Amino acid sequence: MNVGAVKPTYREIPVGLIDEPALPSRSSMDEQQLDDLVASIRELGFISTIVLKEKGDRYEVIAGHRRTIAARRADVAVLPAFIYPSDTEYLEAIQQTENTRREELNPADEAIWFAQLLEKYPEGGTDGVAARVKERRGYVEDRLALVRGDDVVFAALAENKIRVGVAQQLNRCTQPQFRRMFLDNAIRNGATVAIVSGWIAEWKRDLEPATRDVFAAGGAPALAPPTIDPFFTCAVCRSTHQPEQMEPLQVHRYCVQANLTPALDLWQRRSDYLKKPRTQAEAVELINQLVDQWPGITDADSSPA
Repeated sequence: MNVGAVKPTYREIPVGLIDEPALPSRSSMDEQQLDDLVASIRELGFISTIVLKEKGDRYEVIAGHRRTIAARRADVAVLPAFIYPSDTEYLEAIQQTENTRREELNPADEAIWFAQLLEKYPEGGTDGVAARVKERRGYVEDRLALVRGDDVVFAALAENKIRVGVAQQLNRCTQPQFRRMFLDNAIRNGATVAIVSGWIAEWKRDLEPATRDVFAAGGAPALAPPTIDPFFTCAVCRSTHQPEQMEPLQVHRYCVQANLTPALDLWQRRSDYLKKPRTQAEAVELINQLVDQWPGITDADSSPA
């Protein structure tokens, strides 16, 4: 039996007989949007139809979870609904369509939902989940990969701090300390997928080969990147410590060569240049420094002829 072969019945169901979805596709909802929906229902009434499935003497929400919550808050007594028998297959497809049509589903919520479906129907594998939600297998696998990726990256995605493409790029980085650094920069700077992809490509080219053995399974991660690689070396102080505090800067290569490199070189060799004293105290301090560095300059035989 499938959704296409079964015709739902239309009925008005008391709100008290409607249960939450067994596998809700949303872990959280936008409270402001929910409040707006409640206000709309109070003003105009409940003007849509939800989808339920029979569950004994009660009913389970298949599509319209958010609207059902809003209706309860608006003190609506009964809801118009299309009712499917409990043994109808692929009701998840209705749930997926409902979510993507009415309110964009957070990719993290979608990933969790797909993982729950895979756990509930393991015999069908990824293909089975894809068939149930009427999505491409690659789409489902991409979402499942998010669940299996970095927990911190996944949490940032769930909180809408980054986009799904950024999360996918970050998970390409195999070393946690650099992945977290990239994540922090992406959040603070609002980095696009293209920018983060560039970071990861540069990291894979310049740093990953040099540190692969250090971060191999069983090995203790280094506290800082190897000094042989300039990718995570501060351009000002030349230190490789605390890479998580470093930020990528957008600058033309020719600007670096023409302006920044000479300026930084001059700043790093600043101790080689004599600064003319402006006061007597500065002059005395300079004399003392020179005497400390070259004690012989005070000897009589070292005086100029």
